[in-house]
Amino acid sequence: MLFETTIRSFIGDKAFHIAGQAHSEKSRKDWYRKAIQKVVHRVSEIETSTKHKEQLCYWSERALGSLSERPFNETLFTLCLLRLVASLVGYFGVRPYSIVTPAYFQTPPQHYTEIIANGGDVMQDYYDKKSSIETKRRLILQLKQEGMTDFEISLVFNVSEYEVRKLRKEL
Repeated sequence: MLFETTIRSFIGDKAFHIAGQAHSEKSRKDWYRKAIQKVVHRVSEIETSTKHKEQLCYWSERALGSLSERPFNETLFTLCLLRLVASLVGYFGVRPYSIVTPAYFQTPPQHYTEIIANGGDVMQDYYDKKSSIETKRRLILQLKQEGMTDFEISLVFNVSEYEVRKLRKEL
C-alpha cells in the first residue's frame, strides 16, 4: 500500500489499485518514471540560487535517467532520490553544509483547494473575498477619519484613487 499511496500523491487516482504492481520491476519503473517526471517539472519551477537549482535539476534528472539503465539498479535510483531530498532540505555536496533554507507557502488557490479537499465549504473563497472587501471599506473610513486623502489611502492599499473612492462610496 505504501507504493500505491506514494505514487498516488504524484499521479492521483490514475494510480488507484496499483499496490499489487509493486512486485513487478517493470511496473514499478513505469510508475516511478511518471512520478519522477512530475518531480522534474516541479523542481524546474523552484526559485532558488543558480547553484542550488543546478543541484536540484541534476539529482531529479539523474533519478529519472537511472530508470532507463539496464539492468535497473534500484539502489542507484534510491540514492539519487535521497540526494535530491538532501538538496531540497538545503544540504550541499558531501559535507553537511546547509546552503539554503526551504520556505513553503500556500497561494490562495492552494489554500482553497485544501479547504475543499478536507470537506470544507466550496464557497469559502467567496465568503473570504466579501469579508476582505468589508475590511478594506472599514479601514478606508478609519483612515479618512484620521485625515488622510484618497490619494494617500490609495498608496497604503496600492490601488488607484478611483478604487478608493469606489469602495468609500459603497460604505
